[in-house]
Amino acid sequence: MAKVGRAARVASRQRVETITASKTIGSAETGELYLINYDTGSTITITLPTMQDGAYFKFIFQAEMDSSSAKVKIISAEATAGDFLGGIFEQITGGSNANSAFVTSAPSTNFHVTLSHEIQPGTWIECVCDGNNWVLTGCANVSAIGKVAFGA
Repeated sequence: MAKVGRAARVASRQRVETITASKTIGSAETGELYLINYDTGSTITITLPTMQDGAYFKFIFQAEMDSSSAKVKIISAEATAGDFLGGIFEQITGGSNANSAFVTSAPSTNFHVTLSHEIQPGTWIECVCDGNNWVLTGCANVSAIGKVAFGA
């Protein structure tokens, strides 16, 4: 029986993995935290598993992606328009609210999101599946607006 006033706590640690190259995530990896440490001048692709209710992943950038051709693309395994919903807030590092944008994915149009070079450390994206769609939220620390793009 739970005691009133006692804070709940997680009894185990979250599994953490560093991504430095393309990766296909398996269904059994749900709940993992991925640290992205990549800047070699090409595109890496992170493929989410087949959609299932309750699947969850978080991605955090560890280092600046400063190579002009470096990109990280997160894609749905189904690759069907409409798989991604939600939005990611872009904030120019050191900027004010006038230097920000909210990039959204319209229903029934997108199945991937691409983050281009000059993404700063601390940028994060969470992906949660409701069984039919991936819902993305996050905050991108950027050098200029337009570094995050949803696509089909």
